[in-house]
Amino acid sequence: MRKLYISILFMATMLYSTSCSEEFLDLTPQQSLADSDFLLTFNDFEVAIIGGYDQMQNSDWYGRYVPLVADVMGEDVKQNASANRAKEWAEFNGNPTDFIPEEIWAELYEGINIANRMIDSSFEPPTAIADDFNQIIGEAYAIRGLAHFDLVKLFAQHYTFTADASHPGIPIVTEFDQTAKPSRNTVAEVYAQVISDFEMAEQLMTQDNGSGRFSREAVQGLLSRVYLYMENYAQAEAYATQVINSGKYSLVSAANYPTQFLDGNSSEAIFEIRFDLVDNPGSDHLGGMYKESGYGDYLPAEDLLNIIPDEDVRKTMFREDLNLGGIYGTLRVDKYPSEGSVIGSDNIPVIRLSEVYLNRAEARAKAGNDTGAQEDLNLIRQRGWADAPAVTVTGDALITEILNERRIELSFEGHGIHDIVRNKMDVVRDDCTSPVCTVTYPNARFILPIPVEETDVNPNIAQNPEYGTN
Repeated sequence: MRKLYISILFMATMLYSTSCSEEFLDLTPQQSLADSDFLLTFNDFEVAIIGGYDQMQNSDWYGRYVPLVADVMGEDVKQNASANRAKEWAEFNGNPTDFIPEEIWAELYEGINIANRMIDSSFEPPTAIADDFNQIIGEAYAIRGLAHFDLVKLFAQHYTFTADASHPGIPIVTEFDQTAKPSRNTVAEVYAQVISDFEMAEQLMTQDNGSGRFSREAVQGLLSRVYLYMENYAQAEAYATQVINSGKYSLVSAANYPTQFLDGNSSEAIFEIRFDLVDNPGSDHLGGMYKESGYGDYLPAEDLLNIIPDEDVRKTMFREDLNLGGIYGTLRVDKYPSEGSVIGSDNIPVIRLSEVYLNRAEARAKAGNDTGAQEDLNLIRQRGWADAPAVTVTGDALITEILNERRIELSFEGHGIHDIVRNKMDVVRDDCTSPVCTVTYPNARFILPIPVEETDVNPNIAQNPEYGTN
């Protein structure tokens, strides 16, 4: 991928680049540059944090596979006849030698390593720039927390899979040690580390540098998601409310909804991965997995299309393609609408105000606050269609409405399988072009295998069930 600010990123690239086939702890910087040779000035940290965000653009993180795998394992996406990329995960028949889990594992741990280098540095900033330095270190904590959260969602069963979340998670890595061969921490321990990192980030960050970088509100929004996954509804609501009450964000209008990711930095964008005309992966972008001008591997399932009213602006997320037909329908996903010379320049959302409202709605409904949940749900629904009837149902029926609204609003953003399994539901694909149309909960195949490149060199790390042993 072409890089923004190539001249200043060269040092960060040389410091942090590694082969994705290496064990994740074997992240020896190229040319063996140590922190003592690089992280000497504030400018070095400015370069390093840009390297951290550049890592998140990687096609094996938010650039493509982390959101794509979560969605193709769900119910809202079906395979095109030519589907190739991530096909084994859509069909629940992947194995530990497949490249996608290997590269996700390696690239996210490399992101953790970049963050750890900054967090563990002994550099003492001058008093005059202490706030600027703390902002950068706060962003490093946020990157580390999010990387651990993304890893534990993909490689471990959801938080409440066991009553105390004592089932295997992923290794927590908070310092660089290329000789370590760690075992897996429990899911409870990983979530505790994620929360600790986000809380530290929240304390350190005092600046807002736009939606392309972490802010205090970004980690608060992500904490609302973390606590929702933990079924700690009071904390999920509290963090969502902090973001909403900050007054910094507003829902995009219906008129601006179709192009919010192409335009970037919308009024509801809290944190998103930036791509532009210079720095983009072209058809390798997440949007390229859906569009005809890209790879076009995946299509919207009728299961999703049928719950979106025709009057709803979110029906504009789909574009007709008359070259399709039969069981494949005639529609393609157009949520990331860049085309031609600008293909791949859409931003990828990580947390936005729509999700924060839906997190709060779900937390309220599951805690018994039907009225508050209805208010949040109606706000999202009536933004899509101003004349949509207000939701008046309560209890389980209200929760179902909220989960359906999440499917509509957050589709193709990487929430699919996670929302299904944390609610202990089966995967049921009524509009199915895969050999696998139903997967019952609980299921060992709802998560990815630990890559064989890791288990082969680390005798202390246990493989996930159904994927063999070390």
